[in-house]
Amino acid sequence: MVKRKPHHDLAAVQLKFGDPATLQVTTTAARSALELGFGRTQIVAVVQALARADFVKSETAHSPPNSRVWHDTYVTPFDGKQLYLKFAGETLVDLTLTSFKERSS
Repeated sequence: MVKRKPHHDLAAVQLKFGDPATLQVTTTAARSALELGFGRTQIVAVVQALARADFVKSETAHSPPNSRVWHDTYVTPFDGKQLYLKFAGETLVDLTLTSFKERSS
């Protein structure tokens, strides 16, 4: 299922992802961020700079299928790059940054 409204409130996401020490990010997302020159502090800065207009779509997990886990996708300009971020979780409590990469043109 795909919808054009974020499943998770952006302000709540930004509050949750406001501290590098408690950042919930997958190893893959952290590694790809680091390859782009973004450490944990910079990841937080990018999340804090997200705007509602950066939202692309929200969809349920499809690998494996799970209609309770939503993936909110954002594309945002930051530091001369177009960054692609995906947050996944059933609730705000278990929300994790699962993707952080440069969007290819």
